[in-house]
Amino acid sequence: MRYSQMDHKRMWVEKLERDFSELESLGYSKESEVYKSAVKRTDKARKDLNNSLNLVTDGKK
Repeated sequence: MRYSQMDHKRMWVEKLERDFSELESLGYSKESEVYKSAVKRTDKARKDLNNSLNLVTDGKK
């Protein structure tokens, strides 16, 4: 099965969100470096996905 780059980005964001949720359920403090790193990584991936989605939708207008 082949995935497009957009599918890959979407799956990556979903994985990071699951990982982030696991950190919360494991009780990591919001002040811990692990938690802060997960927030940064997840936010960056979401932003990248949203930028890619915007490029695709702008091209279809």
